[in-house]
Parts: sequence; structure tokens; C-alpha cells
Amino acid sequence: MTCMLCLCPGLNIQLRSVRASERMKSARKSQQGPQGSATDKIWRELPGLALKYEMTSVEILVWKSLAEENVDGITRNVFIKYVTKYSEPLGKRLFQYLMKHWQKEAGGSPTTSEGEQCTVDKGDVLSSAAFIAASNHLMALHTDSQQMEFYIKLYAGDQEKISKGDVFDLISAAHQVSTCSQHTCCVPDDILMAVVRGAMHGKESINTKYLHSWLCQHCPRLLMWLHRNIMHTLTVGHRTIPDNTEEAEDDRDTPILDCPGKSTCVSLHPALIWLLTCSLPLLYTKPEKNRAHPSSNNLLLDPHVFIDKMVLAVSPTHWVPLYNSDEHGLSINRLQHHVFGYHGATLMFITTEGDNMFCVASDQEWRDSKHFWGGEQALCLHLTPEYKIVESGAKILYFNVTSRGFPTGLQVGTDSTNRALTLDLNLTLVTYRKIPYKLKSLEVWGCSTSEAKEAQQELKKREVKDVESRRKVKVNSSDWLDNPDRYLIELAGTRLSYAQYDNPPPEASGSK
Repeated sequence: MTCMLCLCPGLNIQLRSVRASERMKSARKSQQGPQGSATDKIWRELPGLALKYEMTSVEILVWKSLAEENVDGITRNVFIKYVTKYSEPLGKRLFQYLMKHWQKEAGGSPTTSEGEQCTVDKGDVLSSAAFIAASNHLMALHTDSQQMEFYIKLYAGDQEKISKGDVFDLISAAHQVSTCSQHTCCVPDDILMAVVRGAMHGKESINTKYLHSWLCQHCPRLLMWLHRNIMHTLTVGHRTIPDNTEEAEDDRDTPILDCPGKSTCVSLHPALIWLLTCSLPLLYTKPEKNRAHPSSNNLLLDPHVFIDKMVLAVSPTHWVPLYNSDEHGLSINRLQHHVFGYHGATLMFITTEGDNMFCVASDQEWRDSKHFWGGEQALCLHLTPEYKIVESGAKILYFNVTSRGFPTGLQVGTDSTNRALTLDLNLTLVTYRKIPYKLKSLEVWGCSTSEAKEAQQELKKREVKDVESRRKVKVNSSDWLDNPDRYLIELAGTRLSYAQYDNPPPEASGSK
């Protein structure tokens, strides 16, 4: 029986819901006294009952609706308060969508705890059966594409086209749930609008299929954290519903990015970091290798731990600063000194006049070469004022400083007649699609493990020691006679006397 329930979570929820309904009826019958005393006792005993019976989120939400609004079902207020507590606008839209598509199929009218007809509007109460059916549908959305299609339909109202405002609301809800931005003072509207501008192309409404295709191409994981957060509440996170508490100090439970106050990338806006995690390959955003994970034994013993691991979200808190033009100076030599030797993926942020910002993501270490390089996960993004992936793929990066007879500076793109992005050797001019912009600042972040940064620092120390050791080399007379520097000096037109390096004449030695 246990195996069947594990394989059929929907059946398990339904059986638990039936048992919860029976327990509620038993609690109602056992209560004596004035009206309302039953719900008061249920309210007081709810946390203990949740632990005693290992109640699911469906059961707890039904208890909450019964205790707070004396309604047998799941009310709109309870749904928004406990299921989508990080985004009230998302909760309103999602509840209305569930009512439209699953309440009619489930049927039934809301009733009070005494079984009488409820005075609450039917449009504000979702039956337990409808909620279970909707939850099963949400849990069946496994891929990023399926999740994106569902939420686009949700915000489009099942229409073929979606408006500019609805697209912004969708992106804002995803950001709000992912980063808990309601707890911060940051205003990311301008950065989030960059995604809207990139997708809408100046139009007021676009086809939902086109938006789905565009998001899958440029922001494939845009809605991943939003969906995982809801799934977390319906599965593991239901244990926090009775008291509406937070599960702090454990980032394995709720798949959200760090809040801006905890982020190490202080010079980048948190909303921009979040957008990059939605677009960049996991090579750039995967956490540290030595990050603690549940052991395999715990995964087998505790299904909650298994779900925790499945909803574990990536967080770019391991990014380390390599180069900042405002701090280290804007020159090609300083850039090479701080970036070269870092064996790992990097992100270069280029800011120009006119509020343009670009990102060059390299999945290989930087090199000075007359040939194009870069792996399959290298790409170039235009971040502001329009957010989009400009170009991606293997061998799209070119950086030449020393090779003569070849173009110098940084180039990105495969089209030799129209490079996606170029940066001159003097670090003064940026050209995007043949449009020149004056460079303002340059930043490079390392995306590999902390060991890669430590290895780069050790390499720098060895180079300094080698330079110092070469400076202390003493040249004797016999070595100087065959030293190439001697002939270079003679070619310059100056012939020095080398008698001081030869053996003294016999007369000089005899006089002594």
C-alpha cells in the first residue's frame, strides 16, 4: 500500500483529504456550547493536529478556512495568505484560474461547519476536490516549457494574445517569489521592463505562442522558482502553514535566491543577477561543489528530504570579482593581469553611455590569440535597455593583443561582416551591431569554485617570484662575452670596452 501511495501522490492526497474530512466532522459533533466554539477549538488545536496526523497542505488549508471564515472548503483569502504569500497579485490570478477550470468539474456549493449553505460568495470558495484536481495538474508540469505555457495562459486569461502589462505582471511575480523582493527597498522595475521591451518589440500585445518561444530561448528558467515555490508549499512546505511561519536558515527548503543583503555581487543589481540565472547555462550559476547535500541514506529514509533535494535551486552566491575598472584602472594590461590565469567560466559586464549594458559569458579561460575560441556555452547578452541573448555557441570569442597583422581588441560573434560586439584595444569604444558607444566601465566576475580563484592567486605569486629571481642573476665575464645583450648594444652603434671583464695584463699583475 505504501508503494502505491508513493507512486500515486494524487491518490494519497485524496485519501488524506477523506480522513481529514472525517476528523473535522468528528470534531464538530464532539463540540458543545454556543455557536463558534467548535471553530475556536479547531483554531487552537490546529498546529498540534497537523503534527499528530501528518496532515497535507489540502487538509491544513481546509482547517484554516474552517477556523478563519467558518467555511468548508478553501477560501480565496486563505489560498492567497498561505499558498502564494510572497505575491498577492499572483494568488488572485491563480485562484481565479483554478475556480474557472476545476471548480465547475468538481461541482458542489460551499457550506459552513454545521453543513448549512454558506453566505460567502461561491466565487471565493474552492472545494477540496477541485483543489486536489488542480494540484495534481500543477504537479504534472515537469519541464520548464510546460510550466511556462501554463503561467502564460494564466496571465493571458486563456486568450491568444497577452498585453504588455500582463507580461510585466508575470515577470514581476516571478521575481517577487524568487527573491522575496517585498522585503527589500530595491526597485527593479527598470530592469524587469528590459525583458518586456525585448519580448514585445515595441508592441502593446503579442501572441502567447510567440512569448512562450521567446522566453524559452532567452529566459528558459524565468518561472522555475515561482513554480517550485508553489510546489514546495503543496508538498514539503505544508508544515509551515499552521502558524504561517518561515523556514529560515535552510535554503534547501524553499528554492529562492539570496536576498540582496546577502548577495556577494554588491555592484550588480539583485534583479539583474536573478535574470542572469534565468538565462545563463548552469555552468555559470551552479553552487560550490563542496556545498552540503543530504546523504543518500537520508534520501531513502525521509521522502521530505528527497523532495528538498529535488527543489534545490541554484544560487550565484559563489561569483567572485576578478576585475573592476573603477577600482583597478581602465587599461588592457590591468584587465589581463586580473583576468588571465583564472581557469574557469567568467562573466564580463560592459557598461556604455546611453544606459547600455552587455554581458559576455565565457565558458573557457581567457586567452590572447589570433583565433576565435569559446565552448558551446559561451554567449553574449544585451542586458539593458532591452534584455535578450544576442549570440551564443562555440568559437564566438576573440581577444588579441600581441599578434601583429590581425584585428586587436575583443570581438564577439561569428559573422565577420557584422560582429555582435567589439571593444577596441584602448578600452574606449564599444561597437554593438555597428553602432558605436563610449565605454564607461568594465567588470569581470569569476563563476567557478573558490579553488579556481585560489589557484589564480598562487599562479600570480609564482610569477612574481620568477621575475624577482631573474632580476638577481649575476653575469660574470665569461658569460657576458657570449651574452646576446652585448651584440645588441654593439648594433646600436656603441662599442664598450670589455677589458674589465678579461684577465688583467701581466704588467698590471707584476706591478702589484
